[in-house]
Amino acid sequence: MRSLGPRLARPGLALLAVLAACIATPPIIEPVLRDRPRVERLDALTVRVRWPESFATGPVSVRASTSPQTSRTGTLLGTGVGQLTLHSRTEDGPASDRQRLFYTLLPQNGGPAAIVAERRLPLEGADNFRDLGGYATANGRHVRWGRLYRSNALGNLTERDLEYLSQEKIQLVCDFRTEPVRRADPDPPIPPIPAKNLDIPVAQQGVNPRQMRERIRTGGISALGIRNTLLRAYRNFVIKDSDRWATLLERLSDIDNLPTVMHCTAGKDRTGFASALVLLTLGVPEEAVFEDYLLTNNYRKEYFAFVLRWAPLYSFFRTDPDDLLPLLEARPEYLAASLSAIRERYGSLDAYLAGPLGVTPERRAALERNLLR
Repeated sequence: MRSLGPRLARPGLALLAVLAACIATPPIIEPVLRDRPRVERLDALTVRVRWPESFATGPVSVRASTSPQTSRTGTLLGTGVGQLTLHSRTEDGPASDRQRLFYTLLPQNGGPAAIVAERRLPLEGADNFRDLGGYATANGRHVRWGRLYRSNALGNLTERDLEYLSQEKIQLVCDFRTEPVRRADPDPPIPPIPAKNLDIPVAQQGVNPRQMRERIRTGGISALGIRNTLLRAYRNFVIKDSDRWATLLERLSDIDNLPTVMHCTAGKDRTGFASALVLLTLGVPEEAVFEDYLLTNNYRKEYFAFVLRWAPLYSFFRTDPDDLLPLLEARPEYLAASLSAIRERYGSLDAYLAGPLGVTPERRAALERNLLR
């Protein structure tokens, strides 16, 4: 007799899908986007480039190129006031969402130009791989595009992703995951010349992925408990892991290691703190640093929705989706806990850098030279 298993499995899966669709998805913390020029993708062939009145009140011309170095002389896409909706294209013709362009905004009244781009790279296997370029410092300089990237785990990068990344010529991959996690999900070599790997393991006590899955399955998780665990972890980044961040900053001060990509598992906590530390060291204001930190919630929105809908089914309704939000989200209070720990223990960021992180004036100057324009 032919097995009835596949016949029974299909209705069962359909029922689970219906139940998952009926489970409400809690709201996610959204980043507060400050007034600065930016580019947003609308669909595969269309982007919106917009800018505030503080940048230009009159007409602005928008040019595009595949490189920030040539965007000022790239293809003229149009002129507008406040914003433009544009087809992504360069002098080579139409582009798709697999091609990230750099847009130069040139105010016709003679004000300073700005270079903007999509932060997230168009990858299939890493939804939080993004460029830290473009942020302005307090003294008017800008972080260079294409020098420093942050990401979640790289193990799911496709061949197409690796082909795309070969254009970025990444020299160093800094992995903040612990050794057992790296062994279970190793990074693929990034071409064309395989990037060097630097393992900087940062353990987050209470956030072991395997143990966390088991706690979710058995209902042994609470929103308050997870929130407190993450707040403690962010303070420990400062209290216990300063030698790790010292190694990171030492490597970034060597131009031969750039471009660099930093990553952990979700690209949220360890990578979030590391990214914030680098940006603050370069002089990027805290409000922009927090904005960048919270962008994880925007770029991982689909993944969050998937987890929040299926976790109750995975746990036979022992885990409430609301209890998972503090684990999934980047929250301002988490990063603020790290910055508070720096001020409480060392008095200021400068003292923290000069003390346990070993950032001499010469090293800081090298970081600025390598990462700022």
